[in-house]
Amino acid sequence: MTPQQLVATLIIVATIVGVAVGRYPWLRMNRATIALTGATALIAIGAIPLEDAYASLDLDTLTLLFAMMIINVNLRR
Repeated sequence: MTPQQLVATLIIVATIVGVAVGRYPWLRMNRATIALTGATALIAIGAIPLEDAYASLDLDTLTLLFAMMIINVNLRR
């Protein structure tokens, strides 16, 4: 196992544990922030090429989630 693979494995494990637990007490991060940080770290070390990261985005799903967030905020008022 190369050093890059080892670091990528550690990042993935830390991300999965953080998302499963819900938060890391010493870090003020919620599940979404932990997942985003893990994905960013994998891109930063080159474990996931930037082109593959862009290709994995589903704009229809992101648009739906964004619209639901807007509706949720307006319903809370």
